[in-house]
Amino acid sequence: MTIGERIKSARIGAGMSQRALAREMGLSAMATSKYESGEIVPRSGLIIQLSEILRVSVDYFFRSISVNLSQPQYRCRKPLKKKEESLVHAQVREWLERYFEIELILGEEKILTLPSKENCRITTLDEIEDVAQRVRDEWDLGLDPIESVMDVLEQHGVKVGVIEATDKFDALTFYYDCSTPVIAVNNDMPGDRQRFNLAHELGHLLLRIEGDVDEEAAAHRFAAAFLVPKKMAFRELGEQRRNISPREFYVLKHKWGMSMSAWLHRAADLGIIPEGTSERLWTLFNKNGWRQKEPGDPLPPEHPTHMKLLVLRALSEKKISQSRAQELLGGEQPLERCIESF
Repeated sequence: MTIGERIKSARIGAGMSQRALAREMGLSAMATSKYESGEIVPRSGLIIQLSEILRVSVDYFFRSISVNLSQPQYRCRKPLKKKEESLVHAQVREWLERYFEIELILGEEKILTLPSKENCRITTLDEIEDVAQRVRDEWDLGLDPIESVMDVLEQHGVKVGVIEATDKFDALTFYYDCSTPVIAVNNDMPGDRQRFNLAHELGHLLLRIEGDVDEEAAAHRFAAAFLVPKKMAFRELGEQRRNISPREFYVLKHKWGMSMSAWLHRAADLGIIPEGTSERLWTLFNKNGWRQKEPGDPLPPEHPTHMKLLVLRALSEKKISQSRAQELLGGEQPLERCIESF
């Protein structure tokens, strides 16, 4: 990626138009366009000014690694506008470049341990229950609640990141270079929704759907089955119920990290409650606005740790400087000075 292309990408990532950037720089829109097209190479003083306005490091403009997004799949509440989509893409590219760069510095071997798609074939939604349990078994997750979905995915080779985006955006998934699975999620969401989105995107990565099964419905079922195995759903709720109190769903939400609404879907999908009970509970949820905002304390969001640990390792081994570490962490202070005082 050329310096001009990086200027354009950073501008889009900052949510600025060419005209707005030109105004901030004290330049004409034509001059800004020429810098982005590569007709004019910016001098060092201009690079420093650009880095301050666009909130990227100077090193960003000279990175050797560049990332292209190939056919990402989106999970959105509403379709994204072109500008919103470009903003998401720019942030994902910038984050991934930093991720790959620290791996290159450390010579980190990329290990991917996703289950084979041959073991994830499904022709009906009910078959997804067994697929989700096989994934848990292969990853030695047992039947207990998953403490951190992000950590589990990263431990098995999936790149996971959080980005700032419109509230219409939940997550996107794609393969980089046809081999590295990547999931990016919106950082402005409660933990239960975030965890479900991650598990949903994992379903898209793994499931091999045959027949006329709806892909979104399949990923949705996989997410619920991955977060709460069928055996444990029966153990928590019982196999047959005529009624379930929302208080039960609230307690289970905080125990398993899955929303009250997802628990209601789970109970209906597994036949724990009859259709009439499900409809009555959905009416109650809608009346109270719980499908938009659930009652009580929200579940805290998760934060990816693998990339941060790689940066801290490189800093401890003196392979990078403090300023380089901060740049690789996207401007976040690496806290090494605090650590040295322990």
